[in-house]
Amino acid sequence: MTPPAVLAAARRCRADRLTELRAWLAIPSVSSDPARAADVAGAARWLASWQRAHGASVAIRPTAGGRDVVLGHWSAPPGAPLVVIYGHYDVQPAGPGWSADPFTPVVRAGVLYARGAGDDKGQLFAHLCALDAWRRAGTPPARVLVIAEGAEEVGSPGFDAVLRRLARRIRPRAVVVSDTERDDDGTPTVTVSQRGHLVARLEVDTCGPEVHPGRLGGAVVDPGLVLAEALLTLRDHLLPGLATHPADADGVRPRIRTDAAVARAAGGRATTGPGLDERITRCGALGVTWLAAGGRRGAVPARSAARIDVRLPPQADPASVLHRARRLLDGLAPRGATVRLRLAAATPGLETTPDPATRRAAAEACVAGFGRPPTYLRSGGTIPAAGMMSRAFGIRPLLLGFGTPGGRAHGPDEAMDLPGWAAAIDTSVALLAALARPIGADGVSAQRQINHHGRANLFAPALAWRALTGEE
Repeated sequence: MTPPAVLAAARRCRADRLTELRAWLAIPSVSSDPARAADVAGAARWLASWQRAHGASVAIRPTAGGRDVVLGHWSAPPGAPLVVIYGHYDVQPAGPGWSADPFTPVVRAGVLYARGAGDDKGQLFAHLCALDAWRRAGTPPARVLVIAEGAEEVGSPGFDAVLRRLARRIRPRAVVVSDTERDDDGTPTVTVSQRGHLVARLEVDTCGPEVHPGRLGGAVVDPGLVLAEALLTLRDHLLPGLATHPADADGVRPRIRTDAAVARAAGGRATTGPGLDERITRCGALGVTWLAAGGRRGAVPARSAARIDVRLPPQADPASVLHRARRLLDGLAPRGATVRLRLAAATPGLETTPDPATRRAAAEACVAGFGRPPTYLRSGGTIPAAGMMSRAFGIRPLLLGFGTPGGRAHGPDEAMDLPGWAAAIDTSVALLAALARPIGADGVSAQRQINHHGRANLFAPALAWRALTGEE
């Protein structure tokens, strides 16, 4: 049962918290733009300062990618379990099509518009507001380590190394990730699987100069046509072998979205046929995100290239898929030309159905915050950090989506509806209470189970902080 005093504290401070969120959203922390590096660092400092001001101990860990990971430790009474909450403070570039400046947050008709409002500053800040409410009413029922990175939008380079160092010191009761949308009816979603991801550059080189199409057209190899043949080969021979049909974990039956619902989400674009939910969650997909051939008009080019995005079913091994793709392309190039597939990034898929105790906690929390339990869905997307945390901590993360349905993450006029954001805060308040309860048939708390498995006793706050961060 969530103490009413904590919910009351959250509601009293909601206006102040919204003002603070707007200040954070105003920082253009675009991780993919080197010119915004100072802003990314500024967003990290803002997050660290806010947590310190509200009672947390904070450490900042640099990464090999040059973007800091902010660790905020919120203490709790002795014996409390440890919960990890993950989010990211970097955002996508603004892009065209906004009705107002994307980094000047505005509220219209109860909706907050700004880059990062839903992905992911707004969702992460809901959890921070819940922690602050617990602190104002007493103390959080669970120790919480907030892990916030600044490179999720560019694949989380360097984040894995930070997690591996942490994993030598901690074993959390649960890992919570809020970086996805709620269901169409506004219900929070629990994502039970994510597809893997391969990004590669497909290159064709005919090893010579551009030529006149009238004088040499028909005698020279056209790299654009070779590129088209290579793409069709991957579509026709790589994708069919990628479909899988994993069993639903622990009896959880995810909702299957209708073709009409998926088509609506596509914004009117042509779709590929029936069974769209299956296509975007359990099947492989090949997308061409960039394509180029030729430099000047009126000449047969010498080179062509495409950037391809291959989505993989949850069980597919990216290394095996890449090897098979290269085998399919072997021998495709005409004599004197080359076809190369250069890997840019790879992320394995992930089954993310949480354990039964965590599912019960999530259901109780969503009823407290939104008035109904969460919807279970498979996702076609990929959050590399979720897989990294699963491997580092040996636990399936709870992917609990708070984002506004159709909130236009990565697009113009990204939005977070304020009633949904308020309900997300209440849900997070209740989730901490539910996760802090003893688990196991013998009633032993999660933290004491961790000690039984050989981890250090982290009950004293100062000792806990040193153990979590490695600081002396």
